Amino acid sequence: MRRTVIAVVTSCLLAVSACSSGGSSTTTATASEADVVAWMDKVCGAVDGTVKSMADEPPIDMNDPSTLKKGLSDWLGTKVAAVDKSIADLKALEDGPHPKSKELVSAASSGMGQIKDLLAGTKSKLDAAGDENQVVAAFTEMVGRAGELEKAGADVQRKFDETGLAGAAQKANNCKALQAAPPTT
Repeated sequence: MRRTVIAVVTSCLLAVSACSSGGSSTTTATASEADVVAWMDKVCGAVDGTVKSMADEPPIDMNDPSTLKKGLSDWLGTKVAAVDKSIADLKALEDGPHPKSKELVSAASSGMGQIKDLLAGTKSKLDAAGDENQVVAAFTEMVGRAGELEKAGADVQRKFDETGLAGAAQKANNCKALQAAPPTT
C-alpha cells in the first residue's frame, strides 16, 4: 500500500520534466539556447528535491500501533516540507529566459500544490486520528486518491509540451536525471 502511493507521486513528479513528446525549442532573440537549457535544468532541479524525498518509505513498524500514527505523520511532514521547498524554488524561476517560463513554472507549481494538499490533508487526518483504524483509513484514502496525482502530472505534462521546452529539457542534466530515476515498485 505505501509503495503504491509513493510510485504514483513519483510518477507524477517525473511527468513534470518528462520530455518524451519532443516538441519544438522556442527561444526569444535575447535568450540563447544555453540560457534556456540552464534555466530548464534549474526547473528540473527544483522538482528533483521532491522526487528524491518521495523515494523512501516511512520508517514505521506496521505491527506497532503505538508508533504508527507518529511515524506516518512525521514522514508526511518531511514530504510536505520537500514539496514546499520545490514550490518556492520554482517560484524563483518564473522569470526565466523563455517567453513561456512563467506559464510552465505556474503549471509545475500548481501540480506540486496538488501533491502538497493531498499529503498535508492526510497528515492532518492522521494527527486527528483517535486510533490506528483511523490512521490506516486516512492513509488508505490517500492511496485511493492517487489518480488525482496522475491527472495533475498529465496536466503539467501537457503544459510542458505546449510551451515548446522539450528540446531544452532533453539537454538539461537535472531533467535527464529525473527521466533516468528508477521507478519505485
